[in-house]
Amino acid sequence: MNFFKRLRRSIGVSSGENKKSGTDTQAISSLSSAYVALETKLSLKSTGRSAICIKRADIAEFDEMKREIEKFLDASKSDFDLNFRTIIDPYDYLWTIIVGKTIEDNVAAITSIGDTIEQKGFSDKILASVFDFNDGTIAQYLIYNYKLDKFYPFVPVSEQQKRRDHSKELKIMSAIADELPFEKETSNWYPIWNIPV
Repeated sequence: MNFFKRLRRSIGVSSGENKKSGTDTQAISSLSSAYVALETKLSLKSTGRSAICIKRADIAEFDEMKREIEKFLDASKSDFDLNFRTIIDPYDYLWTIIVGKTIEDNVAAITSIGDTIEQKGFSDKILASVFDFNDGTIAQYLIYNYKLDKFYPFVPVSEQQKRRDHSKELKIMSAIADELPFEKETSNWYPIWNIPV
């Protein structure tokens, strides 16, 4: 994580150290160790894919922030062996999708992107960060909600019919609820359909 901060300074991207709160960073960083419980208890493994999603703003400052994030990720590619791409979804959300070798690199990249968004004054537009896991059958996600400052599970079964596997979601919560900040109220487990990771 420290390397990411030094890299951001060296390429002129704000380090995020003046954030109003470090809670987002701390919460997301806890996934670096909590994912072990998913693998040992549920045989869920990280796919190396993650993403952060923010509502697009049609102003120059937003485009500048996007360019800074892309510059930072480009500079990080060789040291962290990660790739990225950005897309705008049909709801006008900007997704920055990270593909890394380790969950730790994914966590570091997502945290650094979130810090930059915060520094540029767009934190109120962040929807969530998403971390992709799989047990060999279907995709299962851990979603971090920035407003709640907590994680929750999402296991879509049918995107077209908007069906999810609530029993698998409860198993995920049971496996790692003590490992990281977790939203216990299931009514706050908002689905994000058609996650483009």
